[in-house]
Amino acid sequence: MRGVTLAKSALLVLVLVAVSSCSINRMVVRRMSDVLAGDGGGNVFTSDDDPELIEAALPFVLKLYDALIEQDPQNAQLLLGASSGYISYANAFLQTPAEMLPRSEFEQRERMMERAKRLYLRGRDLGLRGLAVTHSGFADSPQSDGFTAALAATRVQDVPLLYWTAAGWIGAISTDPFDLDLSLAMPHVALLMDRAYELDPDFDDGAIHEFYLVYYAAVPEALGGGRDRARYHFEHAARLAAGTRSSPYVSLATAVSIPEQNLDEFVSLMERALAVDPDLAPQHRLVNTIRRRQAAWYLANLGRFFLTDDGWDDDWEDDDWDDPDWDND
Repeated sequence: MRGVTLAKSALLVLVLVAVSSCSINRMVVRRMSDVLAGDGGGNVFTSDDDPELIEAALPFVLKLYDALIEQDPQNAQLLLGASSGYISYANAFLQTPAEMLPRSEFEQRERMMERAKRLYLRGRDLGLRGLAVTHSGFADSPQSDGFTAALAATRVQDVPLLYWTAAGWIGAISTDPFDLDLSLAMPHVALLMDRAYELDPDFDDGAIHEFYLVYYAAVPEALGGGRDRARYHFEHAARLAAGTRSSPYVSLATAVSIPEQNLDEFVSLMERALAVDPDLAPQHRLVNTIRRRQAAWYLANLGRFFLTDDGWDDDWEDDDWDDPDWDND
């Protein structure tokens, strides 16, 4: 009898240790997620002025997110951080530099675009998982009634996940317009962003307006798009940014000024992008640094995009968009 009692006591101790360890493990994961996904954690990256440093560091952080999500798969804040991280990496360090490669590096461009597409989709899926934590219908097909009902039930606190999910989706589409399955999903992307806009039109200093700027510039007028609508959203994005973001100017220049072959407007917009002081808004410093480099690159390669007196420039081969020497002022 005494042996049975001792055995039960030992088993109880083991159970308590296991439960305690599990509880501590979950507590550590939650604490780590607060550091990584909270405002302070994000600013460690977004406030940096060295894109190369962030490009090298971010993959480790993204895999850390993956590991923490395995331990705490219902942590919506952690899923948001991972979603925005993958999508930001795809845009800043894959798609943007790929679009600036010379024609002689076509194969490298395609490889980078394919990687960007995969990471955009990974970010989109993480965003959908985050939304499904509180609105289970987001785990269903976008064509389902459950998905539609979940979208209608979202609230203002869901706007970051709605925004990043849509951004990842449209990013993937932009890297591969010949993927018909992705292209057919465009209406669902629009619904996600429309809901985010309805709940918080001024989100993140005009980020949704900037999304619409690019979106409406690409969509034909017959389907509800048009450059006038794009310009409308540019005005709002620029107003909300209040001179603290370069990206609205770069976006309008590339999405509207180039198709219209409006060289004067293009140059003016890129110069305005360069005039933004990255230190005015530390939370946008990294993005501003990247967009200002991008603006300088575009101004140095006008012949690639505009028909000048000398014709089209077919010889662009050696302009490196991420050369830090352009900004030694």
